[in-house]
Amino acid sequence: MEYGQAYRQVYIFQQLLDGNILNKQQLADKFTVDPRAIQRDISDLNAYLTNEESYYQITYSRSQKGYVLNSDQHELTSKEVLLLVKILLASRALNNHETQSTINGLLNLIKSSERQSVKPLVQNELTFYTPLAHQEPLLNKIWQLSQYITKQQQITITYRRNRGQEVERTILPLALTFDQYYFYLISYNDQYQSNLIYRIDRVLKFSPATKTMRTNANRFNTSDFRQRVQFMYAGKLMTIRFQFWGIAEAALDRLPTARITDKVDEHDVVLKHNSYGISLEEIKQLNAQQDALHGRKNSPDNGSVIIEAEVYGTGISMWLLSQGANVKVLGPSTFVQEIKMETQKMLNRYK
Repeated sequence: MEYGQAYRQVYIFQQLLDGNILNKQQLADKFTVDPRAIQRDISDLNAYLTNEESYYQITYSRSQKGYVLNSDQHELTSKEVLLLVKILLASRALNNHETQSTINGLLNLIKSSERQSVKPLVQNELTFYTPLAHQEPLLNKIWQLSQYITKQQQITITYRRNRGQEVERTILPLALTFDQYYFYLISYNDQYQSNLIYRIDRVLKFSPATKTMRTNANRFNTSDFRQRVQFMYAGKLMTIRFQFWGIAEAALDRLPTARITDKVDEHDVVLKHNSYGISLEEIKQLNAQQDALHGRKNSPDNGSVIIEAEVYGTGISMWLLSQGANVKVLGPSTFVQEIKMETQKMLNRYK
């Protein structure tokens, strides 16, 4: 079969994209052409890549004795793609079609040889993947909403509340975020003169607002918000203190603004206090000292810690209550009363 120049060049570039090292003489033999024809093909490809301002360049590697494709831009490795696919599957955020499409796109970013190594590591999870109940396609919706954020364009949305009621709101989209399975749109709502959170799968329709609303929205800091919110329930911003008998590291991971101010032994005696924070390493050392003092080793009963954190009220209440007897809220006093009332309601359920 006789191959033309266009076919040769596509073949050469495809082989290089797959990470293969190409020998000029071997290519010449394959296509039954003079090696100079192969050299011209490579030169033409490089000229095209340069003209298109591509980050690829074909170069000769003396150590590898052949032509290779180099890039001045970071390319995803098989390790990174595996990590991203695992995170996507664990999130359960997208429906079956969008999950499969996104994973295929990620896999196509790596060489075909590496792709075959990654696929078996995710195939079982993909086969038994269970998306969320709403089954809504989200990719286009998220992208379109992101464009309104970029343009600072006010929009009118039809939104379905958690009990099924549909409402219409005119809002200024500020940020997109993800938490606990769902994507959220954070927007300024002039009716309530505050930032409100909308779950994106419940946004049924949206379009540019026909009327411009009066806005007092300040610049929104997504990072600050994420560090202080739990389960995407905002509430009142406050500084809380609580005693914690669980794994201190888990509490600090859950609450990015948290710091340990006190280490308390099993008799409720404060072993160390530092309002600026006590490190986990210091806690470990204090536990070891207590074990040595009482002649024990790696005791599971090493007392507790007192944690302070700046958080939004509604979501943090849900998390604290989920910790059961491992938590005692210490302040502020109004928050302590709220938690007491809620725990009493929980007890009443069992009467």
